[in-house]
Amino acid sequence: MAPSAGTHYTYRTAFGPLTIAATADAITAVALDARDFPGASAPSLLSNRCANQLQEYFAGKRTAFDLPLAVEGSPFQQRVWQAIAAIPYGQTRTAADIAAAVGDPEARRAVGIAVRRNPAAVLIPAHRVVSARGTIEGTDRSSELRRACLRLEQAHA
Repeated sequence: MAPSAGTHYTYRTAFGPLTIAATADAITAVALDARDFPGASAPSLLSNRCANQLQEYFAGKRTAFDLPLAVEGSPFQQRVWQAIAAIPYGQTRTAADIAAAVGDPEARRAVGIAVRRNPAAVLIPAHRVVSARGTIEGTDRSSELRRACLRLEQAHA
């Protein structure tokens, strides 16, 4: 889902470009690439604050974010993303763990879909959700970045 219209801006990081979308009141998306979202392409005070906190995270100097989030998703996705946000820095959980945490132990596949549709990369730490084998699956750039974030956290935890 596209975030509500506001502003978006692509920032350069050591992990590549990150696009942050925000309204006046909240971060609505963080994408792990250069991307267009509805609204003007311009930085805002809030997107700059988010970019600074992400840079601190990537430098191993931040373990939690202090940013207002307003991400769009179904009620189930919202519950999954809240459960993911509760995973401590440097730790992991499986989709089965998250399904149990949201009260639907049979919803492992639906949890996997919600993880892949995470609208706020890193801020909602979907990189902490691993397969039953304890790994992050996939060979795309997003999977590589998720693995890099998890390695970073485990090195600094």
